[in-house]
Amino acid sequence: MITKAQRIRLGLFITASTVLFIIIIIAVAANQLFKDKDIYYISYQNISVNGLDRGSSVKYLGIKVGSIENIQIDPNDITRVIITIAVKEGTPIKKDVYADISTIGITGIKLIELRGGTNEAETCEPGFSIQAGTSLTEEITGKAEIIGDKIELLLNNLIKISSGLNKDQISVLIEQTSETVTSINSILSANKNGISESLKNIDEITSNLATATLSTKKIVNEIESIVVSDTIRAAIGNIAKISDKLNKANIYQLVGKLNEAVERINDVLMQIDGIIKNKKDNIINSIDQLEATIEALNSAAQRIEEDPSILIGGSNPKNPPDDNLE
Repeated sequence: MITKAQRIRLGLFITASTVLFIIIIIAVAANQLFKDKDIYYISYQNISVNGLDRGSSVKYLGIKVGSIENIQIDPNDITRVIITIAVKEGTPIKKDVYADISTIGITGIKLIELRGGTNEAETCEPGFSIQAGTSLTEEITGKAEIIGDKIELLLNNLIKISSGLNKDQISVLIEQTSETVTSINSILSANKNGISESLKNIDEITSNLATATLSTKKIVNEIESIVVSDTIRAAIGNIAKISDKLNKANIYQLVGKLNEAVERINDVLMQIDGIIKNKKDNIINSIDQLEATIEALNSAAQRIEEDPSILIGGSNPKNPPDDNLE
């Protein structure tokens, strides 16, 4: 049996637990109520916001940054819905951000998805109106309307085609097509052998073209190997070096100097020619004297050869002069 003291202790425990639970709830609610938030507005024109309610999530690139605070119709324009959102303080929302109405997976729960935004754009101040984006419902509805219009157009065209006059024309067209196909089949049957020969010739031509292509490819590869060879590279390098040396040597200046040297040599030769012309007589006399001297030397050498004693005693002339002559 429970005593009175136990009942009192149980009552005190339940009361204390209840008070503590209430305090925790109040603390959490106060934290949410008095938490600093940035308020922004979104205006949707002629777009259904069905599925959005107070407390619906607001995400930025898939990350939850806040929730919807209020939804109302603009009293000045009944075609526009104004949604008030509260996001975490300091969330960097740029002026080129736009707000889409999206859904979460296959659950169909609606939310506000903030997309876009560039680093170069200015950051929105609290109270700024974010530009409205698109709604998935509106997109689906618009596409459904487009599909419906296309189906209606297709059905109208089918009705027109299947009318009496068009039906007769289609029948005539089918008959003409059948006749054409029959004629083509007969032509193909009559020229079957020729077509086969033509196909064989085409095969041979194709084979020859393939062989020629392979040969051309080999030739191109060989030319490429020659072009990229070390010999060609060395020759090109030598040509480049020679060109560089010729450029550094200043050909025009060298040719000018050679012309000057040739002119000087011509002047010297002309001077020598003038000297030879002026001294022509002296040179001729000298040559005559030189010839006489050579003849005398030849005569003396011949006498010495005939009579070597001349070198010792001298020679007696054939007609000695008279000694008595003074």
